[in-house]
Amino acid sequence: MIKILFVEDTPHDAELASRELKRSGILHEYQRVDTEQNLRAAMEQFGPDLVLSDFSMPHFDGLSALKVVKQVQPDIPFIFVSGRIGEEMAIESLKLGASDYVIKTNLSRLASAVARVLEHVEQRDARRRVERELRELNHMFSTFMENMPGAAFIRDEQGRFVYANHALDTALGLQRGEAIGKRLDELFPRQIADRLQAGDQRVLDAGKALQIVELVACVHGETHWLSTKFPLVEGEKSVRIGGMAIDITERMKVEEELLLRNRAIEACVNPIVIVDVQMPDMPLIYVNGAFESITGYSREEAIGRNCRFLQGGDTEQPELEKLRAAIREQRPASVLLRNYHKDGTMFLNELYIAPVSEGQGGAVNHFVGVLYDVTQIKRYQEDLEHQANYDTLTGLANRNLLNERVQQALIHAQRYEQMLTIVFIDLDNFKLVNDSLGHGAGDELIATVGTRLQNCVRAGDTVARIGGDEFVLLLINQNMQSGVSHVMQRVQHEMIKPVMIRGQDIVVTCSMGIASYPTDGSDAESLLANADAAMYRAKSSGRNNFQFYEKEMNARTGQRLALEHDLWGALENDEFHLLYQPQIELASGRIIGVEALIRWGHPRRGLISPLDFIPMAEHNGLIIPIGNWVLQTACRQMCELLASGLPPLRVAVNLSARQLGEKDFISVIRRTLDATGIDPNCLELELTESMVMHNVEDIIGVLKALNAMKIQLSLDDFGTGFSSLAYLKRFPIDRLKIDQSFIFNCDSDPDDAVISQTIIALAHNLKIKVIAEGVERPEHLAFLKQNGCDEAQGYFIGQPLAFDELRSMLLAGQEA
Repeated sequence: MIKILFVEDTPHDAELASRELKRSGILHEYQRVDTEQNLRAAMEQFGPDLVLSDFSMPHFDGLSALKVVKQVQPDIPFIFVSGRIGEEMAIESLKLGASDYVIKTNLSRLASAVARVLEHVEQRDARRRVERELRELNHMFSTFMENMPGAAFIRDEQGRFVYANHALDTALGLQRGEAIGKRLDELFPRQIADRLQAGDQRVLDAGKALQIVELVACVHGETHWLSTKFPLVEGEKSVRIGGMAIDITERMKVEEELLLRNRAIEACVNPIVIVDVQMPDMPLIYVNGAFESITGYSREEAIGRNCRFLQGGDTEQPELEKLRAAIREQRPASVLLRNYHKDGTMFLNELYIAPVSEGQGGAVNHFVGVLYDVTQIKRYQEDLEHQANYDTLTGLANRNLLNERVQQALIHAQRYEQMLTIVFIDLDNFKLVNDSLGHGAGDELIATVGTRLQNCVRAGDTVARIGGDEFVLLLINQNMQSGVSHVMQRVQHEMIKPVMIRGQDIVVTCSMGIASYPTDGSDAESLLANADAAMYRAKSSGRNNFQFYEKEMNARTGQRLALEHDLWGALENDEFHLLYQPQIELASGRIIGVEALIRWGHPRRGLISPLDFIPMAEHNGLIIPIGNWVLQTACRQMCELLASGLPPLRVAVNLSARQLGEKDFISVIRRTLDATGIDPNCLELELTESMVMHNVEDIIGVLKALNAMKIQLSLDDFGTGFSSLAYLKRFPIDRLKIDQSFIFNCDSDPDDAVISQTIIALAHNLKIKVIAEGVERPEHLAFLKQNGCDEAQGYFIGQPLAFDELRSMLLAGQEA
């Protein structure tokens, strides 16, 4: 049913037209209007599908009606039905938008005209619906493509963009639509453009869609795109490429990081396992390569089993319950377990577990575990603990363990009102053994002493070595008069037994100091300090004895420490000076040399003997700078004597073992010769037997270097140490010095006389001169002359003189 609006001033004509249409089968309803006002109202209210209009009316004409209709609703078909209309006017009306015209006298044509117009309208409407749908589809496609997260594009065979969405423009840093019309090489570097073009060609050659990972230069730098490209067919030839691409740079980084983590887990030297706690019996679902290597179980043997198989039958372990509690409470934990390799051997496993949940705050579904084989570490810790408490050389308690045991013993003694005793032991002349036979021999002697001391005490007592040749005894609840003295006598008895070291029988004694709780101190520090002070009293009392602590000993110890403190500033404060003791040629009686002797003029204590400060200097290393000062001063002052018109005079300078052992010792001597200008023949370096017998081969090299420089060498204290004639003949020695201990009674003691005569004969047979020291009586001088000694020095010949006194004496002798 259609609606027809008649614009007609004659109702009868409208009715005739309606009947004709109905007769032709066109169902309709109609209204009639004859004014513009009514026409406009009907167009709005009636909503006609077709307008049939007379051309000429009294109050309104057809052309005006046509204009109104086209103005109000341009798409409604309009047909003129008129009694008279010229051909020209009909053509004009068609131009103005009329669909057709029919003459009233030929109404039979009306139905076909209406049908044709309605068919045209239907076709038009159908076309418009299609166009509308296409527009809607195009809009949806455009909206979809513009809002998709990736880039979308269509390119022709030259690589020119026919279509590009906003995401592609944004990625390339372009304005919207700017990519369209541009070729690949206009938007990308040539190398990248060529790769993209090659990817397009692969798709065309394949004739189907392909996924390609492509490197693209974007506004933020080079990125990786996952492109899905497909051919677009026009006719029978593919000439265009469509595609969509998403930036997978971050995804690739994540995948690479994940791959790296997986590789790291596999490469980890510690076993790593993952357990599924949601499955029955919480089986292993992953083990890394280290797990296989360390446990001996393969992945296939481990996965699917509960970790408890590593404990075997050893299930009574307290840490296992701690592990189970952590899993129940879904929290991290660290436990130490005894696990077993596949071969049955045990290893200590420090296991760390941590829960893994689904997202933030999600349920825990897995536990990851890291195993650490700490078997060797635990053994190493035990070894370290032993080393921290026991002396490596002797196996005795060290200072650390001694302090701990003294503290415990003091607590026990205080609680039960008992006594305890600390004995500080220092070996006598141990340095002589070290210097003459080497440190290896010294270590053997220390180990033997430790064993002997252990045999002298009870099971509850402690023997400790606290350093070097120092030992401490901790005696528990010993009676002072009987018990302690008995132990000391036993120690002395054991110590004097000879020890076979390197083929030689060595006899070593010790000095011991004793301090007891509570009389001599109430804490470990004071007891050790007081025992140490008593030991020093034993040393100064002739050695090889023991002394009980007395309060005045601390004062002497304080004086000794204060003196050592002052020694550090003595050289800087110019407190040292040299004395020179004349040496004469016995055959002629003339002075042929002097020995330089150092003295310390303390600003408050006055003159201090070398016997008091030289051992200190050797102990703390000051002997090196002090010895260098003596050498330089002696050489310089001998040159001053020469400048005074006196003939050249030999000066003997004593060396210390530490000086001789310095790596740059030869360089120091050369610099001294160059700085002072002394003739090397006028310098004599005195060494002791103990110095040259230590590390013999190196010492021989040093002595040969000095001999090559024309410096004279003398061996002091000969006969008092461990003399070795085999080495003596290899030393480039110019003279031997007979120790004063043999000279003192050479005129009255046959043994000392024989020793002195033997030394003189031995030296002469080796072409070495002999000088005797300690000549204090005329009988000494007569004995030496009678037995052919070459040179001598001593108070009977001349006392040590200050430099100015020496110069005056030599000048006076020259004038006489």
